[in-house]
Amino acid sequence: MNLVFLNSFEKEVEEGGTAEAAQVSIAEELGEWHVWWYEPSPAGIPSQESWYKGPSWDRMLTEFRARLAEKREAGFKPLVQLAAQRESAAGGKAALARKLEYYAERHADEALFEALRRWRNAQAANEGKAAFILASNRLLRLLSAFKPHTPEELLQIPGFGEHKVSLYGQDLLALTAQSDRQTSFPLAWVDQAVGDAEAEEWAKKRQEQRRRGEASRGQTKRKLLEAIHAGNTLTQTEPLFSLSRRELVTVIEELDKEGYELDAFIDRELETIPEELVEQAWSEFKRSGDRYLRPVLQKLYDEKSLEEAAISRVYEWLRLLRIRYRKSVIDITESPGADSASGTSEEPESA
Repeated sequence: MNLVFLNSFEKEVEEGGTAEAAQVSIAEELGEWHVWWYEPSPAGIPSQESWYKGPSWDRMLTEFRARLAEKREAGFKPLVQLAAQRESAAGGKAALARKLEYYAERHADEALFEALRRWRNAQAANEGKAAFILASNRLLRLLSAFKPHTPEELLQIPGFGEHKVSLYGQDLLALTAQSDRQTSFPLAWVDQAVGDAEAEEWAKKRQEQRRRGEASRGQTKRKLLEAIHAGNTLTQTEPLFSLSRRELVTVIEELDKEGYELDAFIDRELETIPEELVEQAWSEFKRSGDRYLRPVLQKLYDEKSLEEAAISRVYEWLRLLRIRYRKSVIDITESPGADSASGTSEEPESA
């Protein structure tokens, strides 16, 4: 067995008391991954928790991160900090980006932020993708705080490159350029306006919030898998969570990418969709690719005649069908004798 990762943790049990010690490890044996957590029981006897055992690297890593976030939430702290977690070591552009985010959190124009959020959600629905993938709340807060008025200023916002500006710049500037601003571009002045210590403290708090979010996300995935394996439909599952149906479908897409078996659930959801529509959508995926869902929707329906709720339901089942379609393409590609003449030419996936 090959030990791939090992780290030690401590937890203060009470003031002045002896810290509890624990270890997490990742090992590989004959193509199978193992994740263990070692922690002493209340009686002082070491106990072992198996967090994952299986062949999937992605599923292993997802479970590792979620469970580790839960342990950190419970008070365990690593003795060895991973380099990727040392935000304080970041310098140059990374340090300035952190200060920009901190400033934006404190000085965002809430009315503009809400306008940007409504635009983001509508645009994401039109493209059939999760809203946070198109533009995160962090990015929207940066826009609402610094209010760029030109494409050149928009490019100075962390997270914007030429491609994103070409796609969405005109729509975004139509909102941000209407707002009066008290600050200016370029944004180098933020480096002096925000102290290093306060930005560092904010970054640590944000990191802790992310850990809690990872733990919550892991719990949501496990609970959703339980509901799916119990035979629930999406309608039956929705009341169990404080998430919208769109957000639940996003989690389902993540579970698929992590290798979980969802065929039976997708079958249940597509039972209510006329077979001819499913076949037509499948044909459109083959013909035009599956990256964007709006062209497929427009082939199936008169979009203008649909209400917003109906459009959301269409995107919902199209996203689930896309999971099945992408899996079929992978199966064909990986089957013995498959070659480039199979006729499947796919565009790059969007998350």
